Amino acid sequence: MTEITTVAANRRPALADLLRELWSYRGLVWAFSLRDLKVKYFQTVLGPLWVLMTPLITVGVMTFVFGLMVKVPSDGLPYLLFYLVAIVPWYAFLTTFSLTMSSLEAHASLINKIYFPRLVIGLAYALNSVVDFLVGFAVAIIVAASFSRLSAGFVLVMPVLLFVQVAWALGLGFLLAPLNAKYRDVKHLVPLLVQLYYFASPILYPASVAPWWMQWLYTLNPLAVVVTEYRSQLNGEGTHWLPLLYAIVVSILVLARGAVAFMRTERQMVDVL
Repeated sequence: MTEITTVAANRRPALADLLRELWSYRGLVWAFSLRDLKVKYFQTVLGPLWVLMTPLITVGVMTFVFGLMVKVPSDGLPYLLFYLVAIVPWYAFLTTFSLTMSSLEAHASLINKIYFPRLVIGLAYALNSVVDFLVGFAVAIIVAASFSRLSAGFVLVMPVLLFVQVAWALGLGFLLAPLNAKYRDVKHLVPLLVQLYYFASPILYPASVAPWWMQWLYTLNPLAVVVTEYRSQLNGEGTHWLPLLYAIVVSILVLARGAVAFMRTERQMVDVL
């Protein structure tokens, strides 16, 4: 006998029920993830090699322009490594955030036909970005080893920093997804804000070049903490626990707030889309 799921817009299920529902739909996360991976590399000559080509080309250009020509300080790191450990997390963050933000609009035809937890779409995007990130991180390990900069701390801290990066991106994406579905101005405004965020994060430059009275601002930015921590580990400085703990707490809070806001509005999205 087929089980019938009744969805009411005014229903406020308990958190435990929501988590249980997400777990029951875990297979759909894998299905969405595999579908997106196939579409992403369909009819491409290089296929999955684009996971490496995109960040490596970007890092190469940045190394030439900002390293060899402009000579931006790199805190003693080789420019190739300095930019690689910033660009790989940035691309993973950007992919998760931008796709999650547009998830409702992009899947409007599917959402209008069947019910499933809409959070599944964002989780599938996050899973794909994690795969891309791990490939890029493997390259960073090889490059770090070639420059004799590889340390155990660099590898061991990665899962924590990856969690911060993914939670931060998903949380922001979940917060903006309902607004993007309802107000199409959002998709025109967000690229500008993302560009400003890119320059406000220590990706092209080290956080150490900022005046001492501005240093604390970078600890308020979880992505800045992620990038700075990777570079610190490569320099043998050890783990900066206070900024890292702050980034963990903030990313968890933003993810929780974004998920709650997303679930409270997803049930009305059928009428909006």
